[in-house]
Amino acid sequence: MSGRFEKAARVVYRGWKNLSADTSGGHPDEEEMACYLEGKSDASQSDKIREHVLKCDRCAEYLGVHLKIEPHLSKEVPADLLEKARKMVAACIRDNVLEIFVRLKEGAWEIIQTGGDVLVGQELVPAPVLRSRQINAFKEEISILKDLREARILVKLESKKKKNFSLMVDIKDKRGKRISRNLRVSLLKGEVEMESYVSENGSSIFEDVLPGDYKVEASKHERLVAIIDLKVKT
Repeated sequence: MSGRFEKAARVVYRGWKNLSADTSGGHPDEEEMACYLEGKSDASQSDKIREHVLKCDRCAEYLGVHLKIEPHLSKEVPADLLEKARKMVAACIRDNVLEIFVRLKEGAWEIIQTGGDVLVGQELVPAPVLRSRQINAFKEEISILKDLREARILVKLESKKKKNFSLMVDIKDKRGKRISRNLRVSLLKGEVEMESYVSENGSSIFEDVLPGDYKVEASKHERLVAIIDLKVKT
């Protein structure tokens, strides 16, 4: 890319030098060309430059290089288009994320916040209903389920000794309820990838995980299928 830019710069400089050195041939000078490119020339001057460029290969080359470079330096993306893009990206991400915020205390789980449904016995209960029933503590393990845009995802957290926990992630195709095969499931802490597996049966297990802030990403053929935003406090 830098080589192409340097080549273009040499062409521009050579054209400018030739134009500056030869004023007897009736070539437009640098200022006249700049005004023409910026649309500041009057009608008669613009016509004169266009007529000259049609006959002069050297000035046509000079003008052509500037026309290729200028749009990339001056164009801006309209604000309303940027805002629309931001909203589309935000909606896409929101539909693909399961948020889980829990506390591990003395071998029991306490739900602080979650965007999924919590398994209570044989019943899946939305988090707001759990709060209304004043249910937020679970012994040893907790299971949370959510339908994302393309996948149905089940997360199971099981407490272990020394305040560690295991994390099980089970992903099925949302439409056919089939097992999602050949998924790459990765556990990240910040920007560091802690563990990563290719799952053949749709399930992945991460053992001896310490409390902290994590992200689990599931992808298939390099396309992101699901994100789990997991925060575990003590």
